[in-house]
Amino acid sequence: MNQRHAEKLKFELLETWNTFNHYVTEALTFTNSEDIHRARVHLRKLITFMQIYETKPATFRQLKQLMAVLGHVRDLDVLIENFESQNELDALFLQVVEKQRAIERTILSTRVSEKMTPSLDQQIRRFIGGPLFRAFKKMNASPMLEKAKEERNQRIRIYHEQPDRNEQVEALHKVRLAVKRERYLHEYLLNYETDASMDTVRTLKRMQTELGEMNDHDQLLKRWRTFKPPEDLQSVYDAKIETLQEELDTSVEHLSI
Repeated sequence: MNQRHAEKLKFELLETWNTFNHYVTEALTFTNSEDIHRARVHLRKLITFMQIYETKPATFRQLKQLMAVLGHVRDLDVLIENFESQNELDALFLQVVEKQRAIERTILSTRVSEKMTPSLDQQIRRFIGGPLFRAFKKMNASPMLEKAKEERNQRIRIYHEQPDRNEQVEALHKVRLAVKRERYLHEYLLNYETDASMDTVRTLKRMQTELGEMNDHDQLLKRWRTFKPPEDLQSVYDAKIETLQEELDTSVEHLSI
């Protein structure tokens, strides 16, 4: 990558960090669940480029921890927003999930106050402007994009090799992360490198959408499996689990990967 393109990519990543800071601050008001989603997207993009650098910075682990707690709240937000309560069992389940979301929001607020310090901000900016910028100047886009593609294909091969549904679903979560990383690389490099492709971005977006729907089904089923129903609603609960499992299986079967 030439000097000019490396400079522009550096500034894009600094802006990504600024945007993450904005949305994570807004997210803590818990007035718009999309703020958490946008914060996660920008943080994922930054982490994607950090992973290019073979020696991870000391801040990498802290960013991964922030990604995890943001994800816990985001999963519950999506579940609650899409949930349709139709009977007594649903209402009881929803109460439990809302209580869990309140706990996860408290944990998120605590983690952000612990992690998002002036020191972290300075370290991130120095890493982007220093080691990562110098790494960009030494590498071409082709190896980065090819490596991301190989990782995605490897994850897909592992998924197809799994003997049962549970192991397939866990493998698909890793496929989903690999698809996101590859998509972000292509999107950021479109303006700088001819090997980056908008057609590939469109393909990866479609895959990401399908895998995201599968993830929503899986998260919902996992939450229901941890829920303990009253004895008089056990049969209703068992039927619910069976239905959710069928919906998850259908979403996996319809994947075009």
